[in-house]
Amino acid sequence: MTSSSGEDIEWVSFDGGVVVLGGSRRGILFGDIGPPHESRVRAFEISRRGYTISEVEERFGAKGGWEMAMTAAGIRPPTEGEWICAHNSEVLEPVAGDELLIDRIEPRGYWGQPTDGRPKGPNGQRLIRRRSDSGDYIAHLAPSEISEGFVRFVRPVRPPQGWEGDGNPLPPGPDSTRRFFEESIIAIVVGIIPSFAWAAVNARPGYIAEGWPGLILGGLMLSLLTGILWRPRFHLFKLDSEPE
Repeated sequence: MTSSSGEDIEWVSFDGGVVVLGGSRRGILFGDIGPPHESRVRAFEISRRGYTISEVEERFGAKGGWEMAMTAAGIRPPTEGEWICAHNSEVLEPVAGDELLIDRIEPRGYWGQPTDGRPKGPNGQRLIRRRSDSGDYIAHLAPSEISEGFVRFVRPVRPPQGWEGDGNPLPPGPDSTRRFFEESIIAIVVGIIPSFAWAAVNARPGYIAEGWPGLILGGLMLSLLTGILWRPRFHLFKLDSEPE
């Protein structure tokens, strides 16, 4: 890692490496953007400080939007992998607000995305890193045309890095067979068995024989409701091969 100044921007250089993106927690309310996966970050340079959107427009212009103006000047916002790689070094100046990244991902998560460090997009919502009260940064999704927050500048190293192939992408979605058996087990253990156990203790004699369809349905509904808070964690997807 090295730093340099030029055109009044202080640049910090990184050799890249492998970082983990995404989280493993699942659940409608408290789930992470997943699945967790390794991503190989190529060498890059990033500005030590973050800039407001107004400062970005003042420097590069606003024609076609601030991000397009940056790109025309050969500079872009960081990918999530670059951002994590740089922030793990603890040499960047912190900002009091959201940091806007170049990556766009769909609300369903990283499924189908490349893992070779290239920007994710262009479709989907913008990925941002939001600072919590504890000082940690958490990944969130926001509309792509967001006009508030901070941007760090990234410029390519020489020679141009480029990408070839499909980027060792993640699967297009969770394994459907695994999900079916997972939901079946949850329905039986968390919903149906407790439903019948409650009826055996509290209902009148003969109720189970007469009302078993309702008990099964109630158990299924209970198991589905647990998905608001919890589901088994995603496993970590590791890179399949070494860089060429």
